[in-house]
Amino acid sequence: MPYLKSKHLTTNSKRRNEESDKANRKLIYIGGEIRFQSEQYLEDYIEAYFDTIFPELVLIKRQYSLKMQRCDLLCCSKLDKQAIIIELKNEEDRGLVSQLLRYRKIILQNQSFGDQIDYSLPIKLIAIAPTFHEDNYTDKEASKFEDDIYFWKFHVEYETTGAKFQLEGKNYDILYPVFGLPGSLQNEDLQSKLLPAFTHNFKSNLPVDIHQNFRIIRELFMAQPKIKEMVSPTYRKILYGTGEGENHKKLAEITNTSKGIWLFLWLPTTVKTKIKIPVARFGFVLAANNSHFAQDSVVEWLVCTKTTINLEDQSNNKICLSFDRHGMAKWTSANIYLSQASIGSINTLDLFIYLLKGATRPFDDSIWEWWRSQEKNTPTNLGWYIDLAIKTWNYRIK
Repeated sequence: MPYLKSKHLTTNSKRRNEESDKANRKLIYIGGEIRFQSEQYLEDYIEAYFDTIFPELVLIKRQYSLKMQRCDLLCCSKLDKQAIIIELKNEEDRGLVSQLLRYRKIILQNQSFGDQIDYSLPIKLIAIAPTFHEDNYTDKEASKFEDDIYFWKFHVEYETTGAKFQLEGKNYDILYPVFGLPGSLQNEDLQSKLLPAFTHNFKSNLPVDIHQNFRIIRELFMAQPKIKEMVSPTYRKILYGTGEGENHKKLAEITNTSKGIWLFLWLPTTVKTKIKIPVARFGFVLAANNSHFAQDSVVEWLVCTKTTINLEDQSNNKICLSFDRHGMAKWTSANIYLSQASIGSINTLDLFIYLLKGATRPFDDSIWEWWRSQEKNTPTNLGWYIDLAIKTWNYRIK
């Protein structure tokens, strides 16, 4: 049991988590677009405003499960009780048609809610997503139920009065806050969020004077797409990623042990192979008297490690002479991190330039001039590294 699961929650903890989930629903700005932070938040929104968005329908059941199949929304029309299955996606998915057809088959076989649904009528299948992969159109054309399958695109737009959910030519208000908008300040929102039960227990083990900085950095991580928050049974470790396994992508980890409180971020690293997105786990040693997790804290060392940080291994030199098997210095002075991580690794160099400048090959002289300047003057404030880790995360999960 490396990380706690929902099954370990007490009744009071489950209630707290439900309240926390409602308080923390959000939209995020990423890649020039606004989207729901998770598919669950999209479903929550549709359910809450179902009667407004679909006035001609009745919502019978959300997340209706039958024989290992689970459809997002099982509905029927008010006029003639025609069954309607709605599948919601927060991003492009290429297997929507087969998914909808499986739901259709199992619902027809079971014929649940017979008092609300007229099964003599064909079942209408609707997929709602921001974009649709072309494979979905191919699968639809190949299906004998083509006339019953509909693809509806939605879009989230931000206006001065707030966010709007756009579907089938109509706009609906979204009251969730938007995180990550350029130039926007979310500090007031960050102060008022109710933490989930496991996270609350983890925070309780931290020194009181860093609680505020922890909550702020946590919100930055939790505002990213596909992020899960996982806490260890001892409440001494918290992980942000898609999952805990070796093949899952990770963004950040915080450990609180007898050896100290450490922040770890997954950042670009030297990899002398053809790995497309070279990343590694780096821990941060801050300058004396700098606050944990504070954006303006000064970073002295980056430690490339899969385990914890042992300060006895610290080098007195700017560059440690100990390297990992890929060629990355295990201890690197913060102000030369860019040059160390990109030595001998074209993929890492290209990744840095794309993440920090938005440029791709071929690079002109101005890009190389910018890179040489950046390489010699790597920022040393912790906020810069957190921002780089977030950019790396969003690039990896595209």
